[in-house]
Amino acid sequence: MSFIFLGNALWLDFVNTQIIDGELVDLLAGGDAFMDWARATDLPTGESGAKAFDTALIETRSFRAQLREAANGLAAGTALNPDFIADINRRMAEHPVATILENSGSGWATRAKPVTTGPDRVLADIAHDFARFVATEGTNVRKCSNERCCVVFYDTSKNHTRRWCSMEACGNRAKAAGRRARIAQ
Repeated sequence: MSFIFLGNALWLDFVNTQIIDGELVDLLAGGDAFMDWARATDLPTGESGAKAFDTALIETRSFRAQLREAANGLAAGTALNPDFIADINRRMAEHPVATILENSGSGWATRAKPVTTGPDRVLADIAHDFARFVATEGTNVRKCSNERCCVVFYDTSKNHTRRWCSMEACGNRAKAAGRRARIAQ
């Protein structure tokens, strides 16, 4: 399975597991794919196995839809739904993260260590990332300017003017289409 990581934030990369490739495509087609995505992002899957991730797919897709709605709201500058914020807070409270002190080789450092693992933990880590993002970044969420693309991303460009999910994909297509239109005139 080929996942895309263009969001510049974990929670946006999770939203981007549903893409348009001629038609709407769910990259989390089953528990194996969900587990593979979690592992690709270094989230703690534990020993749960694909069956546990299969069982969590309905909730996973529902949470992803809520996050997409939040991303669209942030991109449009609208307020976040209070019920959604309550759900984010619930997920974080049910799956806390312990802070541990460890020697990193070049000195001491603290590191967040999940207390639980499995699909619920993965969703909680995504909720933690969303909360951190809203509290520290909060703005500059963008939707790709290609109307046939549904990728959302955090715009980290210097002037916050990034338009495309990826210049190689959507940006070059738009430039080529514009050039063809100018030549045709």
